[in-house]
Amino acid sequence: MSTAPVARVLIVDDEYYFRQLLIRLVDWEAAGFEVAAEADDGTTALQIIGEQPIDLIITDIEMPNMNGLEFIGEVRKLNSAAKLIFITSYDNFSYAQQAISLGADHYLLKPVDEDAVEQALRTIRTQLTEKWEAERYINRLRIKAGDVQEPQAGDARAQKRQSSGTALISKTIAYVTAHYAEDTLSLQSTASALFVNPSYLSHAFKKETGESFVEYVTNVRLGEAMKLLSQGATGEEAPAPKIATIARQVGYKDPFYFSKCFKKRYGMTPNTVYSGSYSDT
Repeated sequence: MSTAPVARVLIVDDEYYFRQLLIRLVDWEAAGFEVAAEADDGTTALQIIGEQPIDLIITDIEMPNMNGLEFIGEVRKLNSAAKLIFITSYDNFSYAQQAISLGADHYLLKPVDEDAVEQALRTIRTQLTEKWEAERYINRLRIKAGDVQEPQAGDARAQKRQSSGTALISKTIAYVTAHYAEDTLSLQSTASALFVNPSYLSHAFKKETGESFVEYVTNVRLGEAMKLLSQGATGEEAPAPKIATIARQVGYKDPFYFSKCFKKRYGMTPNTVYSGSYSDT
């Protein structure tokens, strides 16, 4: 059973009846969300964000006093990592461009389509779950290293959302999880995908996790290789892939280099694991 928390949603739209329609349109609980708050303008919404954690913002663009783009610009100044859905009546390319530049996850048009909203929520829920799992991994590493104490049940500080730095590392871990099988994965390619400076990412990753980016990628790849090699050792009915194939599946073009890294990490060769001639004790 998943232990991921319910994601908190803020709906911002100057039309009261649209906010109510959206609230009733979706089975939020089934989707893993709860509508934590609603606001009819950006100023009120900013106050809400300053007072409580928000995981997803759903906002219109055309609103009085402060439009949705200006509002999200202010949100980003707060270093909020909240996910973002724009729902608007304006099929405007310039608006869409600005929305993307502000980190919009989805840009939907009114009249709102239920299926489109639910699909967007499924995607965002998956991303949030991966982020929280990565944060728990980071906390376990920090606890193991003695940087922080094991959080006590009910400790309010343990319930606070991670800093923007930790959010970046969570995104990095999620990116590596999705791309470790690609031999082109590197610090530079990851930093480019996340729109950050490689040197900054390298420093932040080491600071948060206690291991370098390269070390982390290597551990992920070799861990996956161990799983695949062990499956071959169990003699499952499907033909097991050759070691060179497994090397490629976890991001190594050169099977000899893969074997060298594997032996350094586990003290045994891939062939030893693959043949089942090792002790699991």
